[in-house]
Amino acid sequence: MRNLHTQHMLHIQLHGSDPAIWRRIEVDGSMTLARFHHVLRAALGWTDSHLHLYMDRNPFLINSVEEHARTVTWLMANSIEEGLEGEDETGTTLSKALARAGGTLWYEYDLGDSWMHLITQESSRARNPAEPEAQVLDGAMRVPVEDCGGLGGWYRLLEMRQAETLEPEQQEMLQWFTSGIGHFTPVDPEAFDVGEANMLIGLALEGIPPTGTVVGTWLSGLPIYLRPPFASALYKVGVDVFAPPGPPVMPEEAPAAMASIRWWINACTGEGLALTAAGYLSPAVLQTVIGGIGWENEWVVEFGGKTEVNVRSVLRFRRALMDLGLLKAQGRKLVATPAGVRVAKDPAKLWAHLVKRAHPSMRDEAVYDATMLGLIATAGSTESDLETVHRHIRQGMELIGYGYADGSPLEAYRYHPVGERWSAISKAFRMAVLKDGNTARAVDLERAFALDILRS
Repeated sequence: MRNLHTQHMLHIQLHGSDPAIWRRIEVDGSMTLARFHHVLRAALGWTDSHLHLYMDRNPFLINSVEEHARTVTWLMANSIEEGLEGEDETGTTLSKALARAGGTLWYEYDLGDSWMHLITQESSRARNPAEPEAQVLDGAMRVPVEDCGGLGGWYRLLEMRQAETLEPEQQEMLQWFTSGIGHFTPVDPEAFDVGEANMLIGLALEGIPPTGTVVGTWLSGLPIYLRPPFASALYKVGVDVFAPPGPPVMPEEAPAAMASIRWWINACTGEGLALTAAGYLSPAVLQTVIGGIGWENEWVVEFGGKTEVNVRSVLRFRRALMDLGLLKAQGRKLVATPAGVRVAKDPAKLWAHLVKRAHPSMRDEAVYDATMLGLIATAGSTESDLETVHRHIRQGMELIGYGYADGSPLEAYRYHPVGERWSAISKAFRMAVLKDGNTARAVDLERAFALDILRS
């Protein structure tokens, strides 16, 4: 059958931007203008939080009633329902609109701030069905943050970032810009990445990423407007939300970091470790464990914790290893499982087991979301302090909508708890390779572990 579809190469520029904010894209001309909007907003970086429209004539040169009468405007269906005059964008293809406009369209996003874009057709050809429906080829600069008051407001914000002194109103505006917009990564006006733009186009056209992966399953459960910012955060740390699961890659320092986990397994192989009638390690056994895993400097131990109930970090560690399928209670003994014995002999297999079983549980929605946010923050942060990760978890939870019952936001020092499996393993890594494992992060090791989980 003859291919009747046309592939258009288009240049899109945000009118009035200096330096120019622009994209060059290839797109199937058979899509409707309504669908093309999703390509545009994803390629540019808009959030789809506002109304939009198309015009076939330059809106800045329409000066007479006659010219207005000849102008064709394509509107969203709900805009027409609300009384605006124009044609329904769902009934016109991109190819037809370009032909009607002579190869030049105007696209307005947010009818308040009025972000006006000039779309210029550079070339057209027969479309190869194997090609993507739409893809970005090139571009420059990020679009302004939304609701900042148009280009004038955007450039004032950028000037404020460089100012040494600010008025109270300016300080409030700048605080909104710096803390309420750039979740996980700062707002960089010069940033643009073709790969990220194409990932966002895929998300816009497909709706959800594949659900057979850790990140795909999580994103699919979020409201649709939250998927792009979190998909971008994942992209920035090196995770493609459309990629199939990848094999874990154990870093060189992992065997040493897993020494305490292997100690537990080996100590529980054969006779095992004795448990009390209540299911806890006895004080004598607890001291053996603390020495064996090298946690003499763990802060609760240093404060004189004598029983497993008091040394909660060791108790959480032990229970996490049971939850991971490495240890189990058998009568009044703590013993290694067959899987634990098997993987303890091979560091690469143990690493792969931890990655596979450390997936955040979906049983508690808040803990699930906090764990995913923590993994993203851990994979992306090069800071050695734990507070950096906690801050990003809090920011992400606020973006999702978590807060106090009265609607007030979480304080800066508050963050939701993360899953015990990942939390316990991360602490075990820190305690094994750092002198200050109570307060610092094993940055490279934890980043590698978080990335392997996110890519699985």
